[in-house]
Amino acid sequence: MQRPIVYDATHLVSRGRAIGAAGIGGVDLSYARHFAAHERFACGVHYGYPRPHVFSRERVAALLAEIAPAEDAEDGWPALREWLLGNEETPIAPRAAARGSRFGDLWRQTRRRLANDEPHVVPPSAIYLNIAQHACEFPLLFDWLARRPDVRSVFFVHDLLPLDRPEFFRPGYERLFRRRLDTILRHACALITTTHVVAERLRREFSARDTRPPPIHVQPLASSLGLADAADDHDDALAESAYCVAVSTLEPRKNHLLLLNVWRALAASGAPCPKLALVGGQGWENEQTLDMLRRCDALRRHVRHVHGLSPQSLRRLVANADALLMPSFAEGYGLPVVEALSLHTPAIVSDIPVFREVAQGRAVYLSPIDGKGWKEAILAVADRRGPRRLAAVAAARTFVPPRAASYFAGIEAFLDSL
Repeated sequence: MQRPIVYDATHLVSRGRAIGAAGIGGVDLSYARHFAAHERFACGVHYGYPRPHVFSRERVAALLAEIAPAEDAEDGWPALREWLLGNEETPIAPRAAARGSRFGDLWRQTRRRLANDEPHVVPPSAIYLNIAQHACEFPLLFDWLARRPDVRSVFFVHDLLPLDRPEFFRPGYERLFRRRLDTILRHACALITTTHVVAERLRREFSARDTRPPPIHVQPLASSLGLADAADDHDDALAESAYCVAVSTLEPRKNHLLLLNVWRALAASGAPCPKLALVGGQGWENEQTLDMLRRCDALRRHVRHVHGLSPQSLRRLVANADALLMPSFAEGYGLPVVEALSLHTPAIVSDIPVFREVAQGRAVYLSPIDGKGWKEAILAVADRRGPRRLAAVAAARTFVPPRAASYFAGIEAFLDSL
């Protein structure tokens, strides 16, 4: 039996143009685009009480069209490229914000929150798909699932890091996340995640509750930047420039301070120093990182922070880099690692179980507190003829990238089994 698909669009409505292409927002957007175009797609839903509001196919399509990034939006790529080539010393401007007034965005969001299209109810025997966990901390909004035993509810669980590493999240977030997880585990007929590490952690959570887990489907996310088969990826000038790239939000868990301290030591050594491009938005409790970027003279010539790069610009940046760096203390997946290795770019990453899994052992692994080891590894990949660089490049070329087409084929097969 092929059940109709009902997609929870609450997060898309709430975030709007600020949804972003990374993290949970990026996954939510990719799922919504895929299933909104699917022949089995019945409707979207937005939370309400005592039952969710129903969004027609047309309303979901209009929402996705509105929050899609503009194809002609400017980003910081031209200035970043010139700086990497040594031709530009001026600060790099962030990508221009999406057009639209705050009032206009709020008005559109409010109208969507109140919308409720025909037939006003979730169709019988549907699969309810929730990717972003938005508002799951309010269990009352999900009680309708208990009153609809014909509906199979499927939730995407990205990780359980707020429970395991609460020090890396905002105060109080552990308690909020616990409420979200309680709602998910109470109603889920099935779960989707990206790694066996997270799946096993979920099984331990069910065991602690003395509850049998539902089916858990593990499927690694494919690179949003594509594979290393495009002829226009190679940039001769960039490929000859020594630089590394780190792609992640500036926040404590991502461990940018380690990289900045390594680069300060490299700059102070007097030896040739590769450049470092930090790509990502600003998260929370990043004052130390931002202070170093703004005030440390030793870093000024060697490190740049930019955000809002288009996918095409980010692809070219990563494809021509000496290495992708990701010294995170903890992760649920690590899409930038998959993106780099899919483009045959070496990756130097923290030696944590999730990176062992997603990188298939093809990365260079180091402790996230081993500053000396990171310094040596970075210099090694910058040495074009050195044995460690050649080994890292060879390892990246043997990476077997997850593919977008097979990803959703696997997801659909799992949903068909419910």
